[in-house]
Amino acid sequence: MSLIKSILSNKNYRVAAVVALLTLAWLASGLMGDKQDVIPAAEVAGEETLPLVQAARLQAQPYATTVVVNSSTEPNRSVRLRAELDGVITKVPVEEGSNVSAGTVICEVGEEDRRQKLVEAEAQLAKARLEYQGAQKLISKGLNSQTALAQFKAALETARVVQKRAELDIERLQIKAPYAGVVNRRMVELGDFVRRGEDCAVLLDLDPILVVGQVSESQVGLLRKGSTARAKLQVGGEITGTLRYISSETDPITRAYRVEVAVPNADGKLRAGISGRLALPTGEMLAHKISPSLLTLDDEGLMGVRIVDDQGRVRFVRVNLVGDAADGVWVTGLPREILLITVGQEYVGEGDLVKVSIEETTGANKVIEPVGGERTEPRVEK
Repeated sequence: MSLIKSILSNKNYRVAAVVALLTLAWLASGLMGDKQDVIPAAEVAGEETLPLVQAARLQAQPYATTVVVNSSTEPNRSVRLRAELDGVITKVPVEEGSNVSAGTVICEVGEEDRRQKLVEAEAQLAKARLEYQGAQKLISKGLNSQTALAQFKAALETARVVQKRAELDIERLQIKAPYAGVVNRRMVELGDFVRRGEDCAVLLDLDPILVVGQVSESQVGLLRKGSTARAKLQVGGEITGTLRYISSETDPITRAYRVEVAVPNADGKLRAGISGRLALPTGEMLAHKISPSLLTLDDEGLMGVRIVDDQGRVRFVRVNLVGDAADGVWVTGLPREILLITVGQEYVGEGDLVKVSIEETTGANKVIEPVGGERTEPRVEK
């Protein structure tokens, strides 16, 4: 009692006690009051608590499907120019790597006595012609037999053959290009002796140049001759041509079908033997072109994108990558029309209700504000 009396007699103690009693009374009033008077923070904030994401409305577009195979460039034609006569090479007017037109002389064999043989054959032909004409006149007068006339005719035909062969030998002295192309290699030099059938040079036709690949039996039936194909070259650059040939039988080793794409090459910049990747059209499907940075993985490690559904909620949709382009990638598996989240997808998850700022080509952004799980009419964000 003496302690209580001393506390009450002290002014500071009395003030502290009053403050403590008031505090307890205030706390008790809050705990025991009507709960309906308490407003949750979430209700006070309302729609302002919804995360804002940016999205683009995309439509599915026709996409040409392709089969991509390894390939290499080849000449349109390649021929080995061979000597048709024995003899010494007396002229090599064209250097290796030169572009030549049809009929250009690549190598020339020496005449030797072939010119004289032609002169002799022409003289024998003239003699045989006169003898045959004389025999015909005698037959008309009854002074010669049909047998004799037949002999003179045979002699005339033999002389013609010998004369023609001598002419051909003169022509064959010059080994000419059968078509316009590039002298890729020359096997002889001035003074070399060649025999009939030996190589003089290799001539390549590089316009058009061919891009050649092999397609499996499961894919070859999807190809169509005349369709446009493209190839990315290992050295850089992309070329476009026409699918002109599809083999009707498989390669005995690879069990695949050879295909050829003809590419214009008038300037001769493309060379044979360049490797690359050949894309051959096989059909068409509906797909969406998106930025590869928008692709993400779900909990199972499968690829997809995040979209906003008609209720304004985030959905993860799995996609399949079917192709690429210079400004994005092509994917399938999405609805025909989607609202694709482009900014803010890292901060939202499956089923989240969001506020959406829609990307517009005009530059204006429209905002869709979900209320109670439903979207209101879009309004322009100020």
